[in-house]
Amino acid sequence: MSKKTLITLFLLLATINANAQFLFRISGNKLKEPSYILGSLHTLPGSLLDSIPAYLEAEARCKQLYAELDLSDQQKINDLKTAGQHAMTLPDGKTIFDVMDKDQIEMLNTRFREVFQVNLTDSVMKTSWNYQPAIFPATINIAITMQEMMKNPELAITGMPIDMVCVNRAKERGLNVGNLDEIQPQDSLAKKRDTMNENLNIQIDSLMAYLNDFDQRKQGIINEISSAAQSTKQWKTGDYNSFANTDFWMKQVENQPGIFKIRNEKWLPKIEAAMSEMPTLFVFGAGHLIGTNGIIQLLRDAGYDVEQIKKQ
Repeated sequence: MSKKTLITLFLLLATINANAQFLFRISGNKLKEPSYILGSLHTLPGSLLDSIPAYLEAEARCKQLYAELDLSDQQKINDLKTAGQHAMTLPDGKTIFDVMDKDQIEMLNTRFREVFQVNLTDSVMKTSWNYQPAIFPATINIAITMQEMMKNPELAITGMPIDMVCVNRAKERGLNVGNLDEIQPQDSLAKKRDTMNENLNIQIDSLMAYLNDFDQRKQGIINEISSAAQSTKQWKTGDYNSFANTDFWMKQVENQPGIFKIRNEKWLPKIEAAMSEMPTLFVFGAGHLIGTNGIIQLLRDAGYDVEQIKKQ
């Protein structure tokens, strides 16, 4: 390798390290000290943090951290998983074979074998499929997503995810760690299960529509993974403007108000209250930053100055 090539490579790496973040400073509106937002991509490894000087500086200045959920609280997560598992199951010991007819099961099994290489109707497996019909599309989608991610080196998960590392580092410093989201209580999940049981026919119709349109749905996931890989590159170069204006993310935010708009509006009072107490570092998915209903615009509408921290 020539000296010129080595210098070029060094400069490229230096640029990535210095700009590798969607890091924003929040100031103004009577805040005594600034707070910060790290917009993350959940597949990014936490090992990146030490290569971002601006993040290390922001981390040192903040006295508490708020994440979407504190996934390091294992007891709470285990309780949530137990309650969630119960909410996903059919009542009275029924299985999926009790609520769907033979032709519907055959179509479901065809797709299951394609994705998981598992025969859903195997006598041993058959007794364990006691999940609500609505669970099957999500399960299949997750499997396809993981398979596609493994094909893309940009999305390889290496080490603990960045959000969790941020939380752990804050706890190691003895800082308060808060949640922007609220963990659903078990009684809420129980009510959700009752509601799902009352709508089994609607769930089945939705599942069949998914299976009938499976190839298009699968291609949609493949396209999303390709867009996610591009988003990772944009994050690593600090190119937030390109990220925020991609068709993929704009459609994600527009088409899923329950995930973005509604949650952002619920988060805003918590964010303002935390900042008024002390300098706070907020860590959450970068998709929550963008658009007219994104956290950045909501904060600006509330009178705060929000600016991305970039390499000078």
